[in-house]
Amino acid sequence: MEANQPIIDVPTLRRDLYLVLGLLLADRAIADAPNMTEWTQVFYDNEVRRLMLWVATAMRHFLGHQAGAFNRARCGEYWADFPNRKREPLTFRRACNAVIHAREILPYKAPWHAPKPSAKRVYTDRMTIRSVNRSRNTCAHLDIIQFVEIANAVIDSFPEEPDHADL
Repeated sequence: MEANQPIIDVPTLRRDLYLVLGLLLADRAIADAPNMTEWTQVFYDNEVRRLMLWVATAMRHFLGHQAGAFNRARCGEYWADFPNRKREPLTFRRACNAVIHAREILPYKAPWHAPKPSAKRVYTDRMTIRSVNRSRNTCAHLDIIQFVEIANAVIDSFPEEPDHADL
């Protein structure tokens, strides 16, 4: 393996990108199904968080092994001082950092203000990531389709290494 090659298992990473994308895009039907509310509350949020933490960490590893061609690719919106409404584009690198340092990962686009207790969550292709950076609250609305497309392009930018048995 070259010294500047990532050490991440690419097939596992691609599978998990597929899983998180599938979870976010398919969950509306599951959440609307009777008798599935408990599954959504118990499994869904935790599984999305687990996958996103792994994927974001793996992608930062990839970004650390190449020139920053993908660092500025856009995949959502970012507020550096939430709830100040001055938003800026969410870059891929910042999205990965936001997930890694998150205090809250919500697998839906959260409203600006706290929802009513009876409000139903709407699962779509967006997620909300909240954190604190330099004593300021931050918020990101991540477009999961754009994020996965950029992640796939990052992975594709590295030549495949032959399996050690094939050397």
